[in-house]
Amino acid sequence: MSLECNNCGRKIETVSQQCGQSTTINIETNKMECDMGRCGVISFDKILCENCCINSSIMEIFQGFERLSQSNLEFRGELDELKTTIIQTKLEDPDFAYWVEFGSGKFKVGKGETSGATINFKSSQETWSDILAGRSVSFIEFFKGNLKIEGDLQYAVVYLDLLELASEINQESGVV
Repeated sequence: MSLECNNCGRKIETVSQQCGQSTTINIETNKMECDMGRCGVISFDKILCENCCINSSIMEIFQGFERLSQSNLEFRGELDELKTTIIQTKLEDPDFAYWVEFGSGKFKVGKGETSGATINFKSSQETWSDILAGRSVSFIEFFKGNLKIEGDLQYAVVYLDLLELASEINQESGVV
């Protein structure tokens, strides 16, 4: 069976499930369903290829940081102390871009490219995912040439520290 990614349209080849249950598309709801036998049927609203799933997860992380900026006094306090800066992040393999505006008490994120960025980050999707997950250190990836930064390096470090703080606050409060 071949499925199509709802985001990019790429064909996704499916492999037989180890549990032995069947996966079909319900033509009435246009949702993918998996008949789990006695356990019932589960359905999926969205089917994403691996790359779109990773990019979606990255956006969810940053949208969580955006919510944190509104609800956490420590994080908002840090943002209050910083001048407004826009970071453009471009990922390769596959291509994906998003921007973050932070400072003056706010943290906002959006998909795509912006013309107002003062700092640009560029890396592979794998490198950036590893940095966000804590499996890799941004400074090491920068010096290895896997993370390219253009613009104010001092404020780029402030941004990376801010991301680390947001991750720590989320971990302390039980948000993964």
